[in-house]
Amino acid sequence: MRQNVSKNFEALRALLKKSRVTAGKMAVLGTKVQNEVSELRNLYRKECLQRKLLYNQLQELRGNIRVFCRCRPDDRNAVVLEFSTEGEVAAYTPQGVKKVFEFDKVYQPKTTQDEVFEDTLPTITSCADGYNVCIVAYGQTGSGKTYTMMGPEDNPGVNIRAIKELLGICQEREQIVYTLKVSVLEIYNETLVDLLASSEQATRLQTQTKGKQVIVPGLTETEVKTVEDVKEVMEKGNRNRTVAQTAMNSSSSRSHLLVTLSLEGVDTVSKAVTRGKLMLVDLAGSERISRSEATGQRLVEAAAINKSLSALGQVFMALRTNALHVPYRNSKLTHLLQPALGGDSKACMFVNVSPTQIDLAETLSTLQFGQGARQVELGPAKKHVTKGS
Repeated sequence: MRQNVSKNFEALRALLKKSRVTAGKMAVLGTKVQNEVSELRNLYRKECLQRKLLYNQLQELRGNIRVFCRCRPDDRNAVVLEFSTEGEVAAYTPQGVKKVFEFDKVYQPKTTQDEVFEDTLPTITSCADGYNVCIVAYGQTGSGKTYTMMGPEDNPGVNIRAIKELLGICQEREQIVYTLKVSVLEIYNETLVDLLASSEQATRLQTQTKGKQVIVPGLTETEVKTVEDVKEVMEKGNRNRTVAQTAMNSSSSRSHLLVTLSLEGVDTVSKAVTRGKLMLVDLAGSERISRSEATGQRLVEAAAINKSLSALGQVFMALRTNALHVPYRNSKLTHLLQPALGGDSKACMFVNVSPTQIDLAETLSTLQFGQGARQVELGPAKKHVTKGS
């Protein structure tokens, strides 16, 4: 019996030894597989990045409007949108049909202001090289457009970050002397309001067409040299902007805001002159009267806002279908945006949406608008550089 037990123990030891060897081989194999999977993932990421770079270059050559979708956070309600990839967002229609919308980038509710600005940075900085750039924020009231463009003082949006970035670039280029001027214009009920002027001058403005440019004679332009200058100008313009309370938004913007930075650089050696323009547009929110419960003056404002946004949609439709006539003059907004949309600029658009069920109808409309804008080809932007004599 003792011999049998001894034999069994020997067999068990041999089995354990064999198991250890097998386990060791499996561990080595597992590590090898993990390394291969990791390598494949890295190759896939590089391939995706390369494809994205090539796609962006193609979009640049075509002059397509780059469209980014940003979803605002909402901690009180369930999120009804689906974010499958960084370029897609899906929503279900009231009939239960799933619709997928593609954009250049989709920002989920927790995306930071830094991350949003990072993707527009290459387009914005090209302004210092002589390109005209236009960035527009579109969406329903309360969807986060003003937060994206203006932002709070401690976490600014695209506007202040963009101008600060351009200031930094201009200071780095010691061979070129730059002059930067900022204007802040409001379109309120189809009336142009200079938000940097005294009250007597503020509403006496009209648009004029000069060649391919649309100018506003008498509009105040303030030169900025430091970050403090930028903050002071933006704060003044923001204070003077028309806002009011509605059933959908306690501080609803009742006007379109156009912040324009005009940049001119003179090369001290070659005497070449570079001119660029950055137009930052925070559109008033589209709204349904039945939901906003607008009455009296708020109702007049809502009608003017919706009419001008409809005019913008008509312009995009005409551009997308290569229509012989593009109705830029149907509103003050589209007339002022004509230089940016007429093939002389690089253009980006933020479509801002709400993630909640109650706002689903407006969200679907906004996503549809953004997807249509993404199909517009403006042609390659032109560089504005005059050679020195």
